[in-house]
Amino acid sequence: MTGNCLGWLAYAYYSHDQFVLASNIPGILISFWLNTGASKLQYYAQVEETNEADNASENGTTTWAVFTSQDKLLLGVLSFWAAVLVGVGWLEIANGREKEIVGIFVNINLLFFYGAPLQTIKIVIDEKCSDSIHNLTMLLNCTNAGFWGAYGIAMDNIVIYGPNGIGLFLGFSQVILCCIFPKSSDRTSPGGVDHAPLLDASEDDSNTDEAIAVVPVSQVI
Repeated sequence: MTGNCLGWLAYAYYSHDQFVLASNIPGILISFWLNTGASKLQYYAQVEETNEADNASENGTTTWAVFTSQDKLLLGVLSFWAAVLVGVGWLEIANGREKEIVGIFVNINLLFFYGAPLQTIKIVIDEKCSDSIHNLTMLLNCTNAGFWGAYGIAMDNIVIYGPNGIGLFLGFSQVILCCIFPKSSDRTSPGGVDHAPLLDASEDDSNTDEAIAVVPVSQVI
C-alpha cells in the first residue's frame, strides 16, 4: 500500500492531477500507520519467541533482531521508489517522459496490490468455501477500482483505467465465488492465528478474561 500510494503521488506530480494527489495523501499516511503496527506486532512476537528460547536453553546469551520482516519489506519498497524518482527527476534519464515512466512503475505496483487476493481465490476454489474472503475489504476494493476506472475512462487515461479495470475484474471474481461457495455457518479462525490482545503479563488473569470478553473476536477487524 505504501509503494502504491507513493507511486501515485509521484504520478500526480508529473501529470498535474489534483484528484490523484488528494486521494493518495491520506492513503500514504494510513499505510505508514499500518506498517508501524505490523512491525510492532512482529517485534513483540520475536521477543516472546526469544524469551521462550532463552528459558529453554542453558546459554544465557540473547540475540535481538534489528529489523522485522515488515521493516525490511517497507525499506525495500521505499528504496525502490527512491531510486526511480532520483533517476527520473534528478538524473533526468526520462528525457521528458517522466509521467509515462512513473506511470508504468505505479501500474506494476498497483497490479501487485490488486493481485494480492489471488491466493485467497485459490483457497476458496480448493476448499469450496469463501470463509477466507473478507467481505468488507472485497466490497471496498470493488468500489475503489470501479470509481477510479470510471475516472480513468472519463480522462481517457489508460494508466488509471487499465490496472483498475483488472482490479475490478478480480473483485467481481471474489463476489461470484462468495455466491457460488457461501460462507460456512460455523466459521472458525484460521489455524495459527492468535486473536488474543497483547496484554501485559503482569496483569491479573481475571482482568485478561474480562478484557477479552468485552471485545469479542468477531468485532475485531
